[in-house]
Amino acid sequence: MITHIQYFGCDARPDWDEKLEALFFEARQHLPVTDASARVEEPKNATYRYRISLSLKLPGPDIQVHADGYTFNEALIGVSAAIRQKLKARAAKATRNTAATRGVKAAHRG
Repeated sequence: MITHIQYFGCDARPDWDEKLEALFFEARQHLPVTDASARVEEPKNATYRYRISLSLKLPGPDIQVHADGYTFNEALIGVSAAIRQKLKARAAKATRNTAATRGVKAAHRG
């Protein structure tokens, strides 16, 4: 997996890199992620202080989430919750598309 982390308007911190990479590897446990990128920015004229944009490239549609927060940790919690929600929805959709309808006998399921 290739990872990219970019910082705009704020300085990079080693503990932030570790937290973002942990989030990347958590997503990789559930899906085959080939490329993961994050953008951490500190906008000048915004109501929030930090914005994190996360993009995961994988087979099928890519996953992109954004979260805002007054602190980095608050924005990171928002991004991780959004990623978990997307992964859960994707897993539910996959089981719904592969499941047989009710009343179909096992011999006809294929």
